[in-house]
Amino acid sequence: MKYVYKKSDVDAYYGKNPDRILRVWIDATKGPEKISCGSTEIPVGSMLPWHSHEAEEEMMFVYKGTGVAETETGEKFDLEPETAVYMPPGLKHTFHNTGDEPLCFAFFYAPPGPEQGVFKLEKMESEDK
Repeated sequence: MKYVYKKSDVDAYYGKNPDRILRVWIDATKGPEKISCGSTEIPVGSMLPWHSHEAEEEMMFVYKGTGVAETETGEKFDLEPETAVYMPPGLKHTFHNTGDEPLCFAFFYAPPGPEQGVFKLEKMESEDK
């Protein structure tokens, strides 16, 4: 089993309408049974589509850019580097990039599963990664 993954080890996928780039770094195909990890890059002016995860807890850690997290309850939270976000199962949420550079964050699901949707998106060519 491999324990360390670098950007060159994972494929990038392009989500459209709204635009975003996603990667699945670690999932069940690589060993872990109870957690998964990926990353999302939201371009300037774009956002994540509203969504929820019915059975999974999600943690996100912002490492670049600024934006706003919003929940279906109307709550809004500023995002900046070194910000951790927790979303419980069933709570609809979105992230908006309000800054002047990409908004980048790592995401973790427990139990894993939702990350598999990334593989249904358009795979980016290696030079675009």
